Amino acid sequence: MKRSAMLLSAVLALLMLVQPISAVVPTDVASASALRNTLAKHAISSHIQAGLTLVPEEAAMRLYYLHLITGTGTAVNGGISFDLERDLTRMEGAVMAVRLMGVEADLPSGGYTHPFTDVPEWAASYVGYLHACGLAEINPELKFYPDSPMSQEVFMSYMLYALGYRIQKGDYSILNAASLAESAGIAEKSEDKPMTRGDAVAAMYNTLRTTMKNSARMLSEKLAAKGVMSHSDAVFLLWSTDAEETKAYMDAVGYTAEWIIPDGYYTIRASETEDCVLNVLADGPNRDYEGLGVTLWRNTDDITQSFRLERTARGTYLIYAACSRGGFNRVLGVGRDGVSVGLYRDVSASALEFSIQGDVDGTWRICGLTKNGEKYLTAGGLNNGAAIRLADETETALTWIIEKQGIINSAGQDLALFPAQTMQITQGAYDTYSHQSQNALDMQPTNGMAFAPFNAKVVAVNPGYATCNGVWIESINKVRYADGSYDYMTVLYMHDNDIADLTVGRVLTQGEYFYRNGTAGISTGAHIHLAVYRGKYDAETMKFGTGDVYAQDAFFVLDDTVIRNDYGLDWKSVSEAD
Repeated sequence: MKRSAMLLSAVLALLMLVQPISAVVPTDVASASALRNTLAKHAISSHIQAGLTLVPEEAAMRLYYLHLITGTGTAVNGGISFDLERDLTRMEGAVMAVRLMGVEADLPSGGYTHPFTDVPEWAASYVGYLHACGLAEINPELKFYPDSPMSQEVFMSYMLYALGYRIQKGDYSILNAASLAESAGIAEKSEDKPMTRGDAVAAMYNTLRTTMKNSARMLSEKLAAKGVMSHSDAVFLLWSTDAEETKAYMDAVGYTAEWIIPDGYYTIRASETEDCVLNVLADGPNRDYEGLGVTLWRNTDDITQSFRLERTARGTYLIYAACSRGGFNRVLGVGRDGVSVGLYRDVSASALEFSIQGDVDGTWRICGLTKNGEKYLTAGGLNNGAAIRLADETETALTWIIEKQGIINSAGQDLALFPAQTMQITQGAYDTYSHQSQNALDMQPTNGMAFAPFNAKVVAVNPGYATCNGVWIESINKVRYADGSYDYMTVLYMHDNDIADLTVGRVLTQGEYFYRNGTAGISTGAHIHLAVYRGKYDAETMKFGTGDVYAQDAFFVLDDTVIRNDYGLDWKSVSEAD
């Protein structure tokens, strides 16, 4: 802490030596050259210019820790993926800019609207704010084109706006924004390539280290004064040029690359109790209705005590109940009293998104983003049946231990499992009997049942004789294949005689039995036909009945699987997973 104070004092002393920007700003948009010289001379090159020396990955990590950007998922190595090489979309650029301006927390109460017809509901306030600022031009089609590439000119106009410059006052125009930003040292202008997420991250980092219009104060100082970031974080993540010093600070305060939770199924246990976990008040796996209560209950490995965390594009989480079946997609939400917590459709006004905040001791706080501000998950007590409710930050909020369910490797990746308790294979791929042209497997589990090899959802159902009552399931997340690859997986099951309960949208947890031996369709005996496909389900390219991945290259075998007939194939056990 003493070192932080010394560095902060040094930075503030440096700031006092900097002259404020000239109050004379050209009002004629055509005088771009004069404005460019003014900006370059006074405002933006007046402070430490360490930003351009950072590689985009380092700048992205620092902005992530400042909560100004979110990752796009979890990388194969378990760290955060930022997709820095991918083109920046207009929607992504809009969200990043609003965060950089320090107004994201003000959006819910701002009443911001826009005229565009193609902006997703969750992003309406972001685009509405930019529209109110005169930064989202209206076109005859009334389209924002959220998924189209973001131009350098538009994104740099956002950066200049964050620094206090205004198009309406003639400070700059969309046409010269990129050139001005380049002259100021914010970003390097390129005519030959589209704006990438890495370009955006570098520009944001440099903009934070730039003085505001008519001020000696940097944008990051303004945001720190507003409470968007702490001064100590700004010192080490923005103003320090010493990478080792910055890393030491990040380690000391507990920043870690694993503070992003990958999508998956989890048990969520109150750390203040020995074994009480979140639980749904259901008397069976199919009990699923609006307002179903949520409580603490002793851990029993019941499916009603499992929850699926799903990260949104905004870096928040939806918390789905695993017992929510049939495509109802029930998520945690707030009751009419504004305090009680229950299950609601994910499209319901009562459904909540959550911020899940990690601490250095490995616990988490789960914060619901309600209309009345942030509310934390807590309970009416620490005993069986205690109702879950929302608490103000000033109240005692519970902390939680979040433990991933399923079979995973050392990197936290879900493993795809051979989907039966016993391995009794009766026919392999391209076999001489009926699989001459099919990459598929026939099996006869001893108990007659097959389970989901990963956390999955039913994506297609093909009832009927010709299609052998086929049911397609797709992994909810990417999974580790036995051949070492990492991707989504789709599996087709065939021949069950009764698939009435297998509807599109039904969610399956890894190891859940859902499909049975049968003779539906063309069959000389009860069995299950399996075909494995790489990637998400695609009805156009995935041929019915024959996969594009060999089963032995897809599935790991549990160490306690009973092997009756492995068909001479080279199977890899879970203990061999890397």
